[in-house]
Amino acid sequence: MISSVTQYDSGTYTCSGYRGRDSQSSEISNAVTLTVSERAQAVLSVSPQSWLTEGDSVSLSCEVRDSSTGWIFSWYRAVPHVEVLSDSIRGAGGSYTLSPAALHQTGVYMCRAERGEPAYQTQYSNTQPLWITGLSPPDSLIISPSRTQHFSGDSLSLSCEGQSDSTGWRVRGYTHSGRVSDCSSLWGSVTGSTCTIGYLHTSHTGVYWCQSESGGSRNPVNITVHSDIHSGILLSVKDE
Repeated sequence: MISSVTQYDSGTYTCSGYRGRDSQSSEISNAVTLTVSERAQAVLSVSPQSWLTEGDSVSLSCEVRDSSTGWIFSWYRAVPHVEVLSDSIRGAGGSYTLSPAALHQTGVYMCRAERGEPAYQTQYSNTQPLWITGLSPPDSLIISPSRTQHFSGDSLSLSCEGQSDSTGWRVRGYTHSGRVSDCSSLWGSVTGSTCTIGYLHTSHTGVYWCQSESGGSRNPVNITVHSDIHSGILLSVKDE
């Protein structure tokens, strides 16, 4: 018996019998082909984006790569252990919606699918973080210029100097790169607890916050960088 099959166990198998008492052997049996396929992979995506303000709506979509229909989906959040969502719907539809999104729903999400009897389960999907900020977050992160909407080419200063004790605090961000980064990874320069980005790109759109050396953090702030509004303006002079 093969207790836990892998793709390496794929192949053609035969058997034969042997009786030691009189050294008799049977003929070799008919051949049986065993094919072990790679476990199906669930893929998780988010729409419209991973960073939200409380009250927004967001949908998580789960699909099984290169596979047919008939799957039943379950949804999980890692906090930090994998836990099934108490309000998740195990159904044929591979979509899970948070509407309206609440602060406590910030976290890392996953999905998995199953079908058949006995149930065959896919691997857990890729992880998908969701960042949900308050409508009016406290001034823990000082933004200069003091707005959350910016344009490509602008400069931006993010500072944690407003903390009661700013020593050991640093600016961190989660952008389209899909990972948490320090200021230096965001094409910025660091002076004390202040991060300065001299030339903004749309890729700087994301969530930013102050984090202490001990791991403590303040409410994150959504910052959006739009394309340069002047890029399409042309000035022409005509002789009269």
